[in-house]
Amino acid sequence: VMSEEDLLDDYVRAFADHINCEPELVQELYFKHKVSLSLDNERKASVNRELSALQTASNNLDRAVKALDGISYYDDHLRTTLKLQGLDFQSQIGELNDTLKQNIGFFRASLVDETSRTGSDKKANTVAEFVAAVFLATNKPVSFGTTANDSSEPSTPFGRAVRAALTIFKVYRKPTAPHLTPKIAHWKRPAERAAKSCQKPN
Repeated sequence: VMSEEDLLDDYVRAFADHINCEPELVQELYFKHKVSLSLDNERKASVNRELSALQTASNNLDRAVKALDGISYYDDHLRTTLKLQGLDFQSQIGELNDTLKQNIGFFRASLVDETSRTGSDKKANTVAEFVAAVFLATNKPVSFGTTANDSSEPSTPFGRAVRAALTIFKVYRKPTAPHLTPKIAHWKRPAERAAKSCQKPN
């Protein structure tokens, strides 16, 4: 059984360290704001490879149950003995496979849902909203501003944290051409949008 420590995402831990905040709080808000579902292409490819392997395992379990169903009542010696010992592996395989299928379905639906939305902008906005939630939870001001001499430089801790988070979570802009190296998404619009959404109406 994995502990919470094992489950703490490396990216989450790195961001928590960067803003000097409790990793558990950051992780809780990370999942609450569904940042993990805004997967980049590399992670999507990784999830797809895992889903493909799990689908193969599930298909093999289907075949295993079918083979066990083919054993006649008269030939059922070892299974009867095993059942007396408390091992009903036919129903256990079925239950395991049902759980596996449900989870495969859920992850496939999550991927399709995420792919159907506007990728990089959506992810950058999701990350900025998550950073705002962390700031609110730790009583830090969610304010937006740029430096006087460079409008692409953040002047507030929140803006700097959004910029850092986009780098840590590897949120890339959509490249304008396939051969270009993708660049990290710009912090400005997502940070401004998140800060505005946190402002209390007068």
